[in-house]
Amino acid sequence: MLSLEEIKELVKVIEESSLNKLELKYEDGKILMEKAGMVANEVMPTINTVAPVAVPAKTGEQIVEITAPMVGTFYSAQDPKSEPFVKVGSKVTPNTVVCILEAMKLFSEIEAEVEGEITEILVKDGDFIEFGQPLFKVKTV
Repeated sequence: MLSLEEIKELVKVIEESSLNKLELKYEDGKILMEKAGMVANEVMPTINTVAPVAVPAKTGEQIVEITAPMVGTFYSAQDPKSEPFVKVGSKVTPNTVVCILEAMKLFSEIEAEVEGEITEILVKDGDFIEFGQPLFKVKTV
């Protein structure tokens, strides 16, 4: 299996090159990457950082998007019977878990990485999420 650093390097190569698609086969499996997104055919290490993106908003406030640090299936709660980690109006801090992304049975808790209030949830439970896709909007002051 490839290490996290090796996968990051592959993503960087694809982004900076004219390649549109890269398929890598090796002893334990294969990885297929495309510029429009990344499709995983095996369990992959996860990237547990979120890069909030500032979006212009009303004077005095700033709307930040929490984006997906990896591809996977979006879950708003620990399990189907639990309350969601956050709802519209929830206050979050940088360490607040906002959701779980699952890729091939590997579950990763995603943290807000910002302080503020959730103003919008942009995806639904069970949605397949692409790398960099906006998940939440957070109002910061």
